[in-house]
Amino acid sequence: MKKTKISPRQLMILTSGFSFGTVILFLPSSITKLAGPDAWLSILLGTAIGLLFIWIFAKLGELNPDKTFVEIIQLYLGKLAGGFVAVFLILSVLVVADQSVWYMSDFVHTAFAYTLPTLPLNVFFIAVLVFALLCGVETMYRTTEMIFYFGFSFLIILTLMLIPKMEPENLLPIMENGVTPVLKGSIPFLFNCAWPLVFLNMVYPVCFENVKEAKRALFKGYLLGALCNLIIVAVCVLVMGSSLIANLRFPMFITSEEVDLLVIFSRIEAMTFFIWVCVSFISVFSYAYAGVYGLAKLLKMKDYKILVLPMGLLLAVYSLNIYTNTSYQIKWDSTVWPLLSFTLGFILPILLLILSYIRKIMGKNSS
Repeated sequence: MKKTKISPRQLMILTSGFSFGTVILFLPSSITKLAGPDAWLSILLGTAIGLLFIWIFAKLGELNPDKTFVEIIQLYLGKLAGGFVAVFLILSVLVVADQSVWYMSDFVHTAFAYTLPTLPLNVFFIAVLVFALLCGVETMYRTTEMIFYFGFSFLIILTLMLIPKMEPENLLPIMENGVTPVLKGSIPFLFNCAWPLVFLNMVYPVCFENVKEAKRALFKGYLLGALCNLIIVAVCVLVMGSSLIANLRFPMFITSEEVDLLVIFSRIEAMTFFIWVCVSFISVFSYAYAGVYGLAKLLKMKDYKILVLPMGLLLAVYSLNIYTNTSYQIKWDSTVWPLLSFTLGFILPILLLILSYIRKIMGKNSS
């Protein structure tokens, strides 16, 4: 298979966009439900804890610089067990990709196109996804750079416009109920923003010539993504209050409706909608690429693009039944997804890292 090459800067931006892509739609409400006005503290705590896992992902790649995550699994768990785990990983990541498409369609349907059926929206997003995968990962990562710079700039401008609406007392009292709510609030951050980054081991470090530079880019990207999440959560709480944010479906979108600056800059939620959809697409692409590229590696295929169209058709069909309704989606996201994210982003990397060190020590002893 042709070896893909991407720059450390592209990895940094990809990591940032991946860590706050689709989660920006619902993360503020998820954390605020648990932490209340201390949601911003939960982001800080979750970011600090997440650094440990980013180090694990980076170290795992550093010890296996010429292998993707699927190949590492097969190397250390064997053909049978490793193949089973790799298939489970690939199926899981493709399901998450389809869920991300559902999130985007649901957001569009709820915010603007409420008269449009779900199927055309799903088909449109999946068609764009298939086109992006066929264009190649290098092309998409260059596009990701433009999307991220535009999205980050808009986030800063939006924050500045909302300053007149911010009420600092919405952050008070700090830690009124102790540290427990802050700890609980950090958990959604971990299973939505930190643990899923393990899927980036499909491109890190096998797509880089300088592993050290790529490692630094991974950490920088994670911290930049965490900063974006912190800004979003803090702005939502400051403007709307934690009680209201906890019960909103799309908090940042609703918060952006509060912009009213000299009458000229008002009702900018259409721009917010466009930016959020574009940034969310970074996550969708990352999940889909990890799934289809991992499957190509598992099947020893020369080019992953052969699998793109069949995968797109399956995603389009399955996207209609991925969630039966919003209540089921909320239940799945609060019960099943945390366990799945914990298994693939916590237990599996630690197990593989331990096996990597054991293999390294045994190799030194035998030599």
